[in-house]
Amino acid sequence: MPRRKPPVIADALLDQLLAGSDARLAFETDGLLDQLKKALAERVLTPRWTITW
Repeated sequence: MPRRKPPVIADALLDQLLAGSDARLAFETDGLLDQLKKALAERVLTPRWTITW
């Protein structure tokens, strides 16, 4: 079935994230989705020091 609109995340990036594992495993506890959520939360909550003069 063809897609209706272009994907937001490129297939090549998804392939890299899955690294050859079964995509269904991404939905399990501590799977890829949980790992991504944790990494994104850490990035958002980590202070970025910028100095502007």
